[in-house]
Amino acid sequence: MRRLLVIGLATLFFSGCRMDVAAPVEQAPPEQRVEAAALQADVLPEVPAYYGDYRPNPSFTDDRRLRNPGEVWRDSRGEMEVLKATGEQKRVDGGAAELTVRETKILRYEPDAQPEFKFVKLFVEVQNTGDEPVRVEPVSEMVTDTGETVHWQEEIYGEGLGGMLAPGQVKAGNVGFILEDTDAQVLTLHAGAEGKAEIRF
Repeated sequence: MRRLLVIGLATLFFSGCRMDVAAPVEQAPPEQRVEAAALQADVLPEVPAYYGDYRPNPSFTDDRRLRNPGEVWRDSRGEMEVLKATGEQKRVDGGAAELTVRETKILRYEPDAQPEFKFVKLFVEVQNTGDEPVRVEPVSEMVTDTGETVHWQEEIYGEGLGGMLAPGQVKAGNVGFILEDTDAQVLTLHAGAEGKAEIRF
């Protein structure tokens, strides 16, 4: 019941924040933008190359530079803290659709003026490797070693990675699920009917 309430609140909040697209540096007064950008660059490492031209989801604090447990970043959207992270990359073959998990994090997020919650976030790429259009769902189900199960309908990022992919088409972005128990050390991902992989922290 609590999970449904948190998911409902998160969905309502994030769906209402889609127009907030300015980055924290862009929101600073003009005379402080260079200083703010320099500070951001000094505090955290560079954005990993696999993000490519991905633009951060406007409803969430940008966590691309957060790579290690204990790192915290705050911007105009709220505060994000890394609880667990792994850069281990996993490839999941789901028939004609191929899923590559680039990074996995368990995060604590406190949106501005909203209750905090904890969730798992995966940055993934999905590709249609076949000759025909195919319907994909990057993570149809995820099971933790602590016994928690989440399904694709509970996904909170909503970056449009699921659905039909044309032959050769590639999509990249985030998939996220609220977790009740963040003590998980192993996540078992199911991608469609065939694909399966384990992520270990």
